[in-house]
Amino acid sequence: MKQQGFLKGSAILLGMVFITKAIGLAYKIPLTHLLGGRGMAYYSGAFAVFTPLLAASGAGITSAVARLTAENYALGRYAQARKVRSCALVTYSLIGLAAGIAVCLLSLPLAGSFLHDRRAFLTLAALAPLLLFSAILNVERGYYEGLRNMLPTAKSEIAETVLKALMGLFGAWGVMLYAEKHYLADGGCFGQFCRSIDDARALALPFAAAAAILAGSLSTGAAALYIAFSGRRHGDGITDEMLASDPVTDRTAHTVKRLFCYSLPIAAAAVITTLTVTFDLMAINRGLRLAVNSGMSIPEGIPCDELPDFIYGSYTGLALMICGLIPTFTAMFGKSALPSLTEAASRRNEKSLSRSVADMIRVTAIIALPCGAMLTAMPRETLCFLFGGRDAEIACTVMPLRILGIGCIFMSVALPSLSALQTLGMWKTPVLLTLAGGAVKIAGELILIPIPSVGINGAAVSALISQMLISLSATAVLLVRTRTRLRTGRVILGPAFASLLCAVSSRLVCDIFKRYTFIKLGERPMYLSALVTGTFIYILTLWLMNILPRKAIKVYFLKKFRKNY
Repeated sequence: MKQQGFLKGSAILLGMVFITKAIGLAYKIPLTHLLGGRGMAYYSGAFAVFTPLLAASGAGITSAVARLTAENYALGRYAQARKVRSCALVTYSLIGLAAGIAVCLLSLPLAGSFLHDRRAFLTLAALAPLLLFSAILNVERGYYEGLRNMLPTAKSEIAETVLKALMGLFGAWGVMLYAEKHYLADGGCFGQFCRSIDDARALALPFAAAAAILAGSLSTGAAALYIAFSGRRHGDGITDEMLASDPVTDRTAHTVKRLFCYSLPIAAAAVITTLTVTFDLMAINRGLRLAVNSGMSIPEGIPCDELPDFIYGSYTGLALMICGLIPTFTAMFGKSALPSLTEAASRRNEKSLSRSVADMIRVTAIIALPCGAMLTAMPRETLCFLFGGRDAEIACTVMPLRILGIGCIFMSVALPSLSALQTLGMWKTPVLLTLAGGAVKIAGELILIPIPSVGINGAAVSALISQMLISLSATAVLLVRTRTRLRTGRVILGPAFASLLCAVSSRLVCDIFKRYTFIKLGERPMYLSALVTGTFIYILTLWLMNILPRKAIKVYFLKKFRKNY
């Protein structure tokens, strides 16, 4: 097994995220068209209720296993590295199984309490198998990541996403088709009479959302089987000679205790984050109902009593989904940096530790800044490109997406910084920062959303302030802890200036095409033209400012040229 360094590992994970997010968009866009704002409320609401339990039972598994594996491998304790894997599989599988049974038993009362529709219990029950499957999958991924092999994670993630997209769309579409056929045959579906085909479709929405969610759970199980069998077939790079050099292993109880010591603080931070999402579900719906009663304008064609659920589903299904793409990319830098940070900390190599942190923050800023700037500059164009035809949903989410474009920059920097702090053993800091950020977010939503002139924009503003607080605090603590000095101009000011030029040029391209109507270009070609222009301006500016590593790029392409010719 060939190990990968930080940049190569990051490149593999980034490539994986790019592929999976492209597939995910290809899945979420037709799913949103199929379910609409109301159906996406069932889909997103189930995850909002469910994810605290998923975080409590499974978050931190990958990081804990990766850290212990990397630490033992760096110290030459190869047998112990193998034991970490086996202990983690048994321990976390039992926890996942117990949590899955609890979800099934509690799905009906949770659906009535949080989703205000007892029919939605199926969406929660469909998530139960995910607890067991994700535990197994996270252990396997963490083991190989600790060995600096990111390929099993990348391959299993792609396989999981492809299966989820195909099975999810097929399942949701099948349920909607079933409802339409039964209505046309006997005037009803799912045991209820329907006055119109629209009523039949509305009745089928929770069942269609449940079918899509169940497909995701089963795809995770398939990915877990794939990575397990693939690992047995190709091996992990630890030879019999390496095992014979140090056959001593720690007691099982001690290994399990260390796993919990590393995973529980991460799980606590994840629970706080996901509980914030659950509180969002309640705070946003409550605030929107108050805003509607206070005279907030209602989009045409949306019944007054359905408006809060419609806006919440549009906000989570469109704006939050788009903004969540960028932090997902940058989180891979924290994942890829974990083995090198662990090794440097284990060997007390402060120079290597500082260099790894600086590289992680620099690459994160270079990617996050232009993406967030272009979202802020072109929110409507982005939404129309991805969700064209959903005019009511787009109208609700243009301004929130503009605000969240800035917020996702801070979120993108926060995730790898929090991951690095956890890797370095500063468990309390991420928990406290996440708790403080969540409290600020909920308080902002309770205050701002009920104001009729603000509405759902208050959720976006609250998220921006929360992420700004977490990001700046986490990065400052990380820099002090690792004694890292950043070159501010090269790491922040340069990419920020280039991102500003990128956003301005993209906006100008859109405005020119819209103003000069003799240039007949559709919404999507116009958006792609603006995106390409902005990206070119950004890369050119970084190159001229000597921020991109020219020497490393030249050496890389020279090696490729010599290898091929």
